[in-house]
Amino acid sequence: MILCLTETLGVIDGIFPSDKWLCPLEDPVKTTLFLSVSIDGFIANKEGIPLFPEGAWEDWCSLVNEADNVIAGRSSYEQLKDDEMASALHPTHKIVLSARDIDLADSTWQHASSPSEALVIVESTGVKEAIIGGGRAVAHSFMRERLVDEIVIDLQPVAFGVGTPVFGEVVETPQLKLLNSRPLNDDALRLRYQVLRDGR
Repeated sequence: MILCLTETLGVIDGIFPSDKWLCPLEDPVKTTLFLSVSIDGFIANKEGIPLFPEGAWEDWCSLVNEADNVIAGRSSYEQLKDDEMASALHPTHKIVLSARDIDLADSTWQHASSPSEALVIVESTGVKEAIIGGGRAVAHSFMRERLVDEIVIDLQPVAFGVGTPVFGEVVETPQLKLLNSRPLNDDALRLRYQVLRDGR
């Protein structure tokens, strides 16, 4: 996903004599939506708790840590105040996406008010892959704005019956191409899809 910013040079009396577009065309950041999903399509149970088997959280953290960044929603940020959960998650760049102001004092997280703003922050760090994870609203907002290049699904061997669906609201159904799949353990499977645009 390529985002462009303008850098304005030499502002004189409100006149902008030189605008330079900054577009990282040579090495754009790939945006990947990461989801842990039950076999019946939920990311959490009816209490909103992602009650997946032992090891699922560590698998998620491993992918995030390797990419060295994560974009999560307010609820996920609140959950990660739990020291035990946070101890396994240590990317350098952590962004909480919230349309409302949020107090991040004494925190290593940064705030973004929109998906595009979150990606601008991530791209400025020089990482190769932006990881979007943590919450139905975040997943829906990035899909709605067509800002997802790939989707990684950890298919977990549980069925919640009722719970939190992946997106929560109707989104334009994307066409996906399976890039690879591999077992995470004896029971769980990781699938990586490319989001196709304009049939490609």
